[in-house]
Amino acid sequence: MPRKKQYEIDAVIDKAMLTFWHNGYKSTSVRMLEKEMGINQFSIYSSFGNKHDLFIEVLKKYKNYVKSTFLKELLNSEGSVDDIRRFLYDFGHSIRTGKNSCGCLMVNTGAEIDEKDVMIMHEVKLYFDFIKSTFVNTLEKTKLKGELTKDFEINKSANFLLGSLQGLSVYAKFQNEEEINDFIDSIMKTIS
Repeated sequence: MPRKKQYEIDAVIDKAMLTFWHNGYKSTSVRMLEKEMGINQFSIYSSFGNKHDLFIEVLKKYKNYVKSTFLKELLNSEGSVDDIRRFLYDFGHSIRTGKNSCGCLMVNTGAEIDEKDVMIMHEVKLYFDFIKSTFVNTLEKTKLKGELTKDFEINKSANFLLGSLQGLSVYAKFQNEEEINDFIDSIMKTIS
């Protein structure tokens, strides 16, 4: 009879997410994961397959984390430029103040992992596609409310916001509050 797992899968994935987020994929060893997750190597392999497969689960978990935290209000937005500004402000300042001092796990992963790793890059792309679609949806609602001009290009602006968000996740690690606010103000001028 198989032994019953002595741990919650969701809880150990949370711990793995923090470990990868702080150290990066390549610098995170299975030994580090054992220590931080509180389970042994055998349990990691039996539950997740290997470090790579565990990281795929972590990336999925991170997407849900962002969805339920930073994107929550934007996903429920009735459409407003102020909602986009607030999202960027909250995201940037969470990095600056240390709440998410490592920046964005997906941006970090995209910069670290070779594009030949199709499975990881697929998860990164799905994440960025989701963020872009959230911007598109919010901008469409905002345009319908009349806050944006009739000739406002939603798709181009969503691409710009996505790229700016990626930049913000790095920029906010090193800049002070005023500089982050200036950066966000400059982003917002493009959609005002």
